[in-house]
Amino acid sequence: MKLSQSALLGLVSVAGSLASNAQTKIYFAASNGDRNATQVAISRILTNWSYQGLNGKTTGAGGASQTVSDTFRTSNFGTWNGTWNGQNVIIKTNYAGALAGIAAVADQLQKFRFDPTEGNGDGGIPENPLTSTTDGNYIEHAVDFGLSTNFQSTSPFNGSYNDRTYNTVKQIPVGISQLGFYGSPGIPIDNITTQQAKLLYDTGAVPLSIFTGNWSNGDEHKWIYALGRNTDAGQRFAAQLEIGRSGLGFQWAYQADPAPTAGGAANAPLIESPAGSGTWVTNPAHDPSKSYQIGTAVIGGVVSNHRQWNNGVDETFSGITASGGHNSGANLAIALTQKLGSVAYKKADPAATAGWYVGYVTPGDANATVLGNGQGAARPADSKGVALKYNGIENTPENVKSGRYTLWIYNRILTPIDGVTALGTDPSPTFRNDFVTALANRIKIDVATQQGIALDDAALKVHRTADGGLVFPGPLPGDE
Repeated sequence: MKLSQSALLGLVSVAGSLASNAQTKIYFAASNGDRNATQVAISRILTNWSYQGLNGKTTGAGGASQTVSDTFRTSNFGTWNGTWNGQNVIIKTNYAGALAGIAAVADQLQKFRFDPTEGNGDGGIPENPLTSTTDGNYIEHAVDFGLSTNFQSTSPFNGSYNDRTYNTVKQIPVGISQLGFYGSPGIPIDNITTQQAKLLYDTGAVPLSIFTGNWSNGDEHKWIYALGRNTDAGQRFAAQLEIGRSGLGFQWAYQADPAPTAGGAANAPLIESPAGSGTWVTNPAHDPSKSYQIGTAVIGGVVSNHRQWNNGVDETFSGITASGGHNSGANLAIALTQKLGSVAYKKADPAATAGWYVGYVTPGDANATVLGNGQGAARPADSKGVALKYNGIENTPENVKSGRYTLWIYNRILTPIDGVTALGTDPSPTFRNDFVTALANRIKIDVATQQGIALDDAALKVHRTADGGLVFPGPLPGDE
């Protein structure tokens, strides 16, 4: 049967309506170091959105003035459901690591884990998809694009690696994130040098005397133990290269065994009494052996024992085989607030009298959890960790921008070399690519207030072309 012109036009109209009302699902893998600015940017380019993540559910109107919530800003896994360019968009996020972001885009046959929700249900997601062993609590899918704090050229995902072929990706710089070394509460140092850091991660523990120079007052029996990130973490890769070690190599790091028992908000060491009075008193129910919670920050507790991460057994994560570490900067920051019991601090020396942790995280992960910033009188001074200078230079935006402080990484969006691949169900052939462009432009605006330094900051006088590489004067010469 031959359809009339009006009938054909009607079918086209119906098809167009269905396409405009359909859901467009977008998947990406990224690093912890990209999370803060990226999550905030998504909340501002979407409108009338909802978000389900590890920290629960929240909603917002979107737009440039959307307020920031830790429900989405600090969540490593979750799903957004909102509107962009008149289209309902579902965005599934996996902030498992910078190296995963590169691997996912360079070999799009690989599938990565995402949560199974649609982003508009009740409460948070079922559990962390990365560690879940329950069918139905995660899905696996290839990505449309990625974000990474590492250069592809200094990653293993560049050509052939472990019997897989990785294609060249397009890298779009969107900002700079600072990285720093931090010490646990009570640590009697405020600086770490390149050689001290290298020795620490070569051996896992060094006597305090290496830092103080005192070998006759007991410092030789006080020990500093290393904490580190997992094999897929861009922060591990950058920190190890910065101190002259291999990004792919062995990292001697410790893991609490067992971790301190969680005490929750009820275990806070100080309570406001009466509520709203501004007077803080000792909480008689506080158990110092357990952790406690202030807002979203988990703090403290005593490590009764610890061991080499994963007992030194190599683990494989996103194609990289090496010794393990904490699977997020947020979790490493928690460990940096813990105190060592006698069994733990005597691990390297039976005659030891004290011990502390040192590890590397971004200021975004350290500020509240490690340093207690913004927690006011609720946070006791003896529970706060220490931000360490690096080679005598303080970790500040001004010192990064001037070139004096060199422990930093670029934030970048990654796409296939020819752009994001369109799907036949998209409302237009360029929809996904246009979305990624809009996201990149929004991150460039938000990165400075959320996690680091904007690339167009007039005070930024330096650049680098490799993770841990030399810092050169002048601007970054285009896309790397």
